[in-house]
Amino acid sequence: MAKKPVSRSVLFYKRMIAATLALIIVTLAVVAICCALELRDARGELQELQDKLLELQLQAAEAEAERLQNVIPPEQPKPVGEASAADIIAENTLVAHAMGAAGDVVGLNCLEGFVERYEAGIRVFEADLRMTSDGYVVLRHDWVGGLQEGANPTNIPTREEFLSMRILDKYTPLSFRDLLLLMVQYPDVCIITDTKLLDTEAVTLQFQSMVDEAHSLGLSYLFDRMIVQVYSPEHYAVVDGVYHFPHYIYTLYQDYFGRTEDSFRNKVVFCEENGILGLTLNAEVWDPAYAPIADWHGVRVCVHEIDDVDEAKELLRTGVRAIYTNTLVPADMETDADTAAEND
Repeated sequence: MAKKPVSRSVLFYKRMIAATLALIIVTLAVVAICCALELRDARGELQELQDKLLELQLQAAEAEAERLQNVIPPEQPKPVGEASAADIIAENTLVAHAMGAAGDVVGLNCLEGFVERYEAGIRVFEADLRMTSDGYVVLRHDWVGGLQEGANPTNIPTREEFLSMRILDKYTPLSFRDLLLLMVQYPDVCIITDTKLLDTEAVTLQFQSMVDEAHSLGLSYLFDRMIVQVYSPEHYAVVDGVYHFPHYIYTLYQDYFGRTEDSFRNKVVFCEENGILGLTLNAEVWDPAYAPIADWHGVRVCVHEIDDVDEAKELLRTGVRAIYTNTLVPADMETDADTAAEND
């Protein structure tokens, strides 16, 4: 039996349906592609937003860390019962020059010298102070070469570089910040500064750095255990203009001294009028006739720099109140009577 022929109208409709389905499929495919592209773009935009958010978070964290670093902590109160520099030096006759000798090596201003002298009974330490190339104060007599590799007057290190280099490849260097922290650890010591610089601008920068360092740690109370050495009335005015330190000592090694009683009296009167507790001079120019003048005006006289025990004892006998020394310790200064009393 022969198939019934399909009418043209039915065939037309079938083709129309197929074409429509094909168009729908193509449209859906195009829509799917467009959606995929939009999703990809959206994911890209989301990733960019996430990266930007992470960048902002990192920036905020860095800003907060910098803020916290620059925040000045509250000042710590002076511990109850802690002696002042005036009290400490009144009870001690020896001052460790340049923080004291480390073994038989002098003038290093190093940690080892401090510890060695402290354990031997020294409680008053003189510290030489210099500035690094990035404006911080460190313990160093001068920048002469040979103590630390690469450090010299034409190549002054930064503080970080200074602290990273051992002195003579053996000893530990100290910054002014380290010195403050040592004073916290050793509350029965006082420090006499020797800053050396006289130029007004340099003096201002140096002492402002010291004050800022103490403020940054909240340890300004430690200035009450520090005796600031000044070298002339003009130098005193500049230093005191930066910060009024509680204690000063006037040293004559950079100021003219006529070596007469009248000249000496003028110096101690200046100390008395300005509340300066002491006067330091070279042992070679000491005259016992100065002692009653200093006592009358309430000014302590110190001399530098003595390492001979007999000479030190003679100076103390004639009215000197304290002696700067590299190597002498309290046990050296004991008299035979003291030793006999201890043995009894």
